[in-house]
Amino acid sequence: MTMPRPMAGGAALRVARLDLMLLWRNRTALFTAAGLPVLFAALLFPAHGQKAGGMDAALLQGTGHLGFFLLFAVFMNLVNVFTARREDLTLKRLRGTALGDADIIGGGVLAATAMYAVQVLGLLVLLGTALGGRFPADPLLLAAGLAGGAAVFAVLAFAVSGLTPNAELAQLTVLPIMFACLAGAGVMFPLDGLPAAAEEASRWLPLSPVVEITRTAYFGRDFHDHAAHAPVGFAGGWAACLPSFAVLAVWLGAGRAMAGRWFRWEPRRA
Repeated sequence: MTMPRPMAGGAALRVARLDLMLLWRNRTALFTAAGLPVLFAALLFPAHGQKAGGMDAALLQGTGHLGFFLLFAVFMNLVNVFTARREDLTLKRLRGTALGDADIIGGGVLAATAMYAVQVLGLLVLLGTALGGRFPADPLLLAAGLAGGAAVFAVLAFAVSGLTPNAELAQLTVLPIMFACLAGAGVMFPLDGLPAAAEEASRWLPLSPVVEITRTAYFGRDFHDHAAHAPVGFAGGWAACLPSFAVLAVWLGAGRAMAGRWFRWEPRRA
């Protein structure tokens, strides 16, 4: 994966618009990227009124979904898109146009991130209205955590795409990361009941810091501490999330290195 030149904003936006149009026409990919988050959001209603970790279970899971939806809109979506386009020579043809590498990559990331942003806004409205939630205590911290998560899962998508033989197998190669994040990042249930070693290991999953930052920003409590959740102010929330941002930075660096090593512009059979 060559280092791309800086993006020409207009070109990347045109590529993003094309990506969204093609996604709309591909019903299977559209269901994966947009339909599955709707199903997970619907599953929050039966949990409303129940308690988990001393909080409403629907709100606790819903704030976890704010990060978990990255796996559908950004990670799985980009793995599918770039694997399919590599194998049918679309990427190779695009590189022969006036578009630069960064325009091609950036357009795909912009389209996926825009779709994810719509899902986040919709889920925040759902949490604050139908599920009895609140306006996030620190919207800036929330935006920073979700943006960092989008960057991490975008570079991981490019790395996994390079390892995926064809578009048909793309749905399988993403499953280990997806299941690990669903089971170990605290999306569905609190992690404070796990053994100490398992709880510490869970912090290093790529989704875990996003979930910790998101919940800290939403509730105004320290969710890096999996047990106490002490109230924090504006400065205290950012300070509590510094370890989570550090884990995101590690994943961003590792993901960029893996993408640079494994991402392919040419079909694997070439």
